Amino acid sequence: MKKIDTFSANSLKLLDKSVLEFENKYLYNLSIMKKDKRAILGQKFHNLICFYIKNFDVSKLILNLTQDEQKSWQKLKDYLKDKKDDFIKTEYSFLIKEKLNSKPYFLTGRFDAVYKKDGFYVIYDWKTLNIPKNPKDDLQSIVYLFCANKIFKTEKIKLKYLSIEKLDSFEIPFINPDYYKEKLDKIILKHFIK
Repeated sequence: MKKIDTFSANSLKLLDKSVLEFENKYLYNLSIMKKDKRAILGQKFHNLICFYIKNFDVSKLILNLTQDEQKSWQKLKDYLKDKKDDFIKTEYSFLIKEKLNSKPYFLTGRFDAVYKKDGFYVIYDWKTLNIPKNPKDDLQSIVYLFCANKIFKTEKIKLKYLSIEKLDSFEIPFINPDYYKEKLDKIILKHFIK
């Protein structure tokens, strides 16, 4: 049986939940796509934030927001305005090669934004829904912190979830690469050994 060798945080969450559902979606392409209003809102705000940080004119994008969304945007813009210059990149895609029992696999994803201040890299993740219930052990946190360590070659890393609507945030400091690798390998092994 063919095996998947590239994993995102979302695919790992599904694999951790059910090997069968993971294989149906990622190996056999058997899934139903749903149009989620929150996902569409998230996409709007991700684009708006990205363009704002890059100093592009966002006035036309703002016209497409509802009145409530415009209020949320104003609060978010106020939050970002004094931090704007310290963002080093938005929409930072990555692909990291790892091994498990001599079998190569890849971790992939995209940081919403990377911020650098006082020698620390802060990986921002904008949330239109809630911040994960257990952010430290959420697979997105594990994948992002592990990969950021490989990319930036430092342990001076934090992951910051930021709620777009509420401006609630939760910051997770980097622990160590072995902690994350062990958690990732345990899940990926479910797919490799089947």
